[in-house]
Amino acid sequence: MLTLTANAQLTNLQRFRRIETLLEDIRPNLQRDHGNVELVEVDGKSIYVKMVGACSGCQMAGITLGGIQQHLIEGLGEFVQVLPQEELTRRKSMGA
Repeated sequence: MLTLTANAQLTNLQRFRRIETLLEDIRPNLQRDHGNVELVEVDGKSIYVKMVGACSGCQMAGITLGGIQQHLIEGLGEFVQVLPQEELTRRKSMGA
């Protein structure tokens, strides 16, 4: 696990790759249920993902996002917020 001190020294590209590696850790669990997750964008502490396959539109998607968020918090050693791609689209349309 990366410490907060070590994480602060990551470049944007290194951080993006670290997040992708952490998502790879949990993909088998999602794929077992015929779903998956794709990293869309990283904007500071906000990480936007797209739920695909059976995960897209699933009633448990919120719980799944929470589990992904917890895994990323632990793996990065910092608080991050995992949000669905739709939230990124909404924020961009509002000019945020």
